[in-house]
Amino acid sequence: MQPSNSERRRRTPAAGFTLPAILVVVGALLILAVAILLVVGIERSTARSFVDRGRADLAARAGLEDVKGILKLETTNDDYLVIQATDPVKNGAPKDPAPYLYLARGSSVGDKVKFRYVPLFSSSESLPSPGAGNPLKAPQPQTLVDSETAKELPALPWNDPAMVSWKTIKGADGKLVSRYAYWVEDLQGKLDGKIAGNLAGSGGLPARAKFPDPASAPVEKDAALLRSIAIHALDPAATDTPVANNSDGNNLTKLIIDGRPAMLSPDSILGATGIAAKTGGVQRDTKTGLLTDPVAAAFERDVSPVNRSYTEQPLVPYADGFSETVRGEPKINLNELLAVSRSSAVDRFASWIDKALPGANSFDDRKGDFPDDYLKTLAAGALDYADADSDPTVREGSYLGLDAHPLMSEIVLQFNFQGVQKKAAGGYSLNWKFRLFAELWNMTNKPVSGSAQLSYEVNLLPTPIGASAESLPFDDSSILDDRLQSVHNLTKIDGKYYGPPVNIVLEPDQYKFEEFATVEYTIDFVPQMRNGKPKNEFFDLSEPEVDARGLTIRWNNNPVQRIKTIDRDPYGVSGYGTVSAILQPRAQGKGAIPGHSYGKYEELRNNFGVNNYGDPRIAHYLRTRPLAENAYPDNLSPNRRNIRLKSIYELDTSGDKRVYYGRVLPSEWPDGGHDSPTGSFGYVTDNKMAPTDMHINWPTPPAPLAANAPQRISNAGRFYSAAELGNVYDPILWTPVYADIKGKGGSGLADTRILIPDRGTRVKPNVPPARNRFPDVSFGSRPSTEYGGGNTLRIGRPEHEKFDRPGQRASQLLDLFHVGIPDSPETAELRGPVVKINGHVNINTAGRDALRAMAAGLLMQDPELRRVTNWAHDTKGGINAAQTAKIKLGTPTQAKVADRIADAILLRRPFASASELASVTDKDDNPVFGNRDLYKEKDIQWSDAAAEEVFARVYDASTLRSRNFRVWVIGQAVTGTEAEPEVLSETRRVYTVFADPGKRQSDGTINPTTYHPRVTYENDF
Repeated sequence: MQPSNSERRRRTPAAGFTLPAILVVVGALLILAVAILLVVGIERSTARSFVDRGRADLAARAGLEDVKGILKLETTNDDYLVIQATDPVKNGAPKDPAPYLYLARGSSVGDKVKFRYVPLFSSSESLPSPGAGNPLKAPQPQTLVDSETAKELPALPWNDPAMVSWKTIKGADGKLVSRYAYWVEDLQGKLDGKIAGNLAGSGGLPARAKFPDPASAPVEKDAALLRSIAIHALDPAATDTPVANNSDGNNLTKLIIDGRPAMLSPDSILGATGIAAKTGGVQRDTKTGLLTDPVAAAFERDVSPVNRSYTEQPLVPYADGFSETVRGEPKINLNELLAVSRSSAVDRFASWIDKALPGANSFDDRKGDFPDDYLKTLAAGALDYADADSDPTVREGSYLGLDAHPLMSEIVLQFNFQGVQKKAAGGYSLNWKFRLFAELWNMTNKPVSGSAQLSYEVNLLPTPIGASAESLPFDDSSILDDRLQSVHNLTKIDGKYYGPPVNIVLEPDQYKFEEFATVEYTIDFVPQMRNGKPKNEFFDLSEPEVDARGLTIRWNNNPVQRIKTIDRDPYGVSGYGTVSAILQPRAQGKGAIPGHSYGKYEELRNNFGVNNYGDPRIAHYLRTRPLAENAYPDNLSPNRRNIRLKSIYELDTSGDKRVYYGRVLPSEWPDGGHDSPTGSFGYVTDNKMAPTDMHINWPTPPAPLAANAPQRISNAGRFYSAAELGNVYDPILWTPVYADIKGKGGSGLADTRILIPDRGTRVKPNVPPARNRFPDVSFGSRPSTEYGGGNTLRIGRPEHEKFDRPGQRASQLLDLFHVGIPDSPETAELRGPVVKINGHVNINTAGRDALRAMAAGLLMQDPELRRVTNWAHDTKGGINAAQTAKIKLGTPTQAKVADRIADAILLRRPFASASELASVTDKDDNPVFGNRDLYKEKDIQWSDAAAEEVFARVYDASTLRSRNFRVWVIGQAVTGTEAEPEVLSETRRVYTVFADPGKRQSDGTINPTTYHPRVTYENDF
């Protein structure tokens, strides 16, 4: 087996590093022993007592040096983990068992991973290296401690004493001189008292970043990101809503913040905050060892005020799903990608994922039948989400990003047949006026302004008329370039004709219906004659299916959406009269909703067509069938959310309007969202009504709300967290198939047949009553060229069932990318190769209350958070959707705030990667992050960002490594034998140790020659 690149690159000291330090201590002990012989005139007992005490002190120091040596040996690189195990709980024991720490180091064995473990407590047994493929799991500590000579080491009053083994030190003559035992506590499993908590909210309450800022943005300028941790949740009576005063009249967050100047030692938290004095002094429960005041107990147990900050090189973890070629390699900085050329950034982003997550179940396989480059499309979307401009990243045929720009949500081509004109010079001409309209939808939460152009592509052909030659399509260059045959405002760009630029200004989630092109035709023809007069005849318009045209929208001169083909044949464009026709001049039109119905009219009528979710973002990629026509103007819905009011919506007599096609309801999309209100409006049946004419049934729609926008955009010019990748649109294409409902086997297939009725039946597509939204990608889904929309990358909420495995989870992107030091004002640190660990909590060792505080708090990323009060659609209040009411929502609870999440983390750890948090499940295998089924409030409607917000809190505040420890050591001067030692003196010392990586090298790695763990505080215990 060849070592990986990162393993060859590790600069690890020799394995015997700890021996010299202990030899120094042994030498000192021998000097003390010789000193006994030199004592003259002093009481021998006094002299020996002094020397024994010195030997015990040096033995304790030897224990410290042993731990420092392990840290020096194992933490000179950044791919180690710190995990813990506990002894089994003793029956009836009121105290918690003592946790035992291990340093875990991973390595690759082909596509498998194995770990070796180094105990951070004195043990007597060596650890065998597990075989490849064994899961990360701390060894049982009781198997490593000599039960006959084990030492009970009491450290923390609320834990049972740790059972550890003695390490002996012998003199030159081989006789026993002294011994030591140690146990290491992880201070990074606690909340940082110098960082956690803020009073930036109104009324001095804690604050968190809220909409429209990313969830990971700092709540105070130039403040540490982790100040938003909910320190108030250490109060066992806390709720998700922080209150200014707890039951004792003390603002817990304020106590912490005000007491920070006095936080000097690990045990100073109670005195610094004054919580002990306020609660009647330090009184302990003699059984549990905890302070009797629950808040004081939580402060003492779960807060550390002495943790030092440091930098770390973020590396790809040793975890399943990743290629062995990237494990242990540095992650890519997303902010660095934003600073380089866009094409280069897209290529690096995509190739890195392709390299890291390959194999039979590669990340690229998520795409289904997505026709373009899936990984590069995700890359473009990620960069457009965060960059400071509103121009999408585009390479035709390869990738298209989504930035703050509008998309087409409705298209209308109106044909005004103005009749036949007899020419003065003889002959006749057909006169037409074509008008191209589109409704643009700003799907983003940012206001947009710019220039929009639509391509004019009309392959409609009049059937041969009279004695004229074969007709030409209306967009033929020989017609459009001939001013005698056409007058227009078109410009030819890249082989297509485009209407003039139209200035567009749209608020977030706003719709606007605009005219984009006008063409007037005067086309000569020679009618067939009968008895010397023109014969009465009719003609039709048709568009050959193989040559059907599409439509492109350009935004600020960049193509941002392409509808490949539109069906304008044959329904409703027939019976035009020529010279002596009975029919008068008239207006007709064809409308369509991109992202919705696809296929020819007959196909849709007989359930051979495709009905999607109405998401314009996917319309660019649906290319196998034409975008279907829509009845015009009966179903036109200008300047508002699209709804085919007459022919579909009003004909659905069910109260909850289960017939889903013909409307756009983001709340029904797989990833959910909010529905834009429509306002009251009717439909128009007069074909002469121009789309932009004012009409009594077309009132001004309600003011748009930014929180209703389906597409989150930051445009902050930077990433604050890799978790923001969860806002990237995911253009996967799979057949919509419901998974079975628990306890109802087979319901998935049955419900899918309601959603997509069998072909040839006349049943209208329905959303099943037990579902209320479109399905995730389930095990039964198949790659599709026709179904998609309504999805973003799932990072912090239940992954699609089909992708919920190593190598395909969207959350694994967190293991490939980082964001530098996001709370630094320095550009170099934002784009550099390291991150700053400043108040981050080790989720592998954190206690329950610390984990709760990391997760707790109201959701702030969705000001329009709602619950459905009635699934019957409101058809009178201008909603035309299910009836909802606004709610406030926090973290899922069982008894106290965020308990479900904390318990699930405790149950499923240790973690080899922080991204594994995203798929954590509780004891019943229910996902705990972003799972609306765990909330007491039912029928929740929330945005994608709100669903992932709690995960982002925990992920951004977490680490898997620790460099802040407390070492508890007992040193003894002894004589006799190891089996029957005689204790002459004992020292108990506690040291706070910081494994300081120091100033790193330019590539982010540690310089091993200058790296030394150091003691920052020591005391007796």
